[in-house]
Amino acid sequence: MHHLIRSLAGPSLLALSLASQAADCDVAAGQQAFQSKCAACHALDADRVGPHLAGVVGRRIGSVPGFTYSTDLAGANSTWTVEQLDRWLTSPAKMFPDTAMAFGGLRNAGERQAVLCFLQQAG
Repeated sequence: MHHLIRSLAGPSLLALSLASQAADCDVAAGQQAFQSKCAACHALDADRVGPHLAGVVGRRIGSVPGFTYSTDLAGANSTWTVEQLDRWLTSPAKMFPDTAMAFGGLRNAGERQAVLCFLQQAG
């Protein structure tokens, strides 16, 4: 029984932490970071050089219809969670080595969190 409680407690605490972060995040800072770091290739509602990002949290990786993805992304068989996106934004090529995304990553954790906040709110 204790094992079951412990196995359920971790994901529950993580979900509560992420919900709290989303509620406390600075959407304006995220929008500014998105505009300066992401908007050259991405838009919220239209595919550009990169796929549109509205609704990216919870969307299957490599699944925007009509967009051509690298083999790694197209075959990822996973969903974009906040944690996955944080990893991706830290270093796209480390997560998916054959990515065509020519972006080195957002090394600043605060900036990444701001962008993720914006994407969750814009979703």
